[in-house]
Amino acid sequence: MQQVEAFVAAFAEQHGIDTDDRNRVMILLEELLANLSAYGLVEGSGGCTAEIALSLELDRLSIEFADNGKPFDPLAEPPPDLDVPAESRSPGKLGLHILRAFVHEASYRRHRDRNVLKMVRRITITAPTG
Repeated sequence: MQQVEAFVAAFAEQHGIDTDDRNRVMILLEELLANLSAYGLVEGSGGCTAEIALSLELDRLSIEFADNGKPFDPLAEPPPDLDVPAESRSPGKLGLHILRAFVHEASYRRHRDRNVLKMVRRITITAPTG
């Protein structure tokens, strides 16, 4: 997680990405990594790995999250029912809610035994420092 934080912080600083937007991206990536770690392991694979790519075009931050975990399309899952009291809800799925709340566009595909989730978040640019 430290590598991801350093990567996102350096990218955000270089491109002048607003702190709130940077923090939301970090929460999103933390959630994706936690889910991969908890649910993505394929027996006999030797472990899960993820690759994260960021790119920026005007106010559109593109985030690509690719992993070698079990096939899983988070966009196909129904969202949690947040109108039901927490103690009455089935556990989990809040990460799916975070994903949907923090990005403006998302797509999923399975490519060469990898999950590839592409997301776009409209962001605020302050002043680039790099």
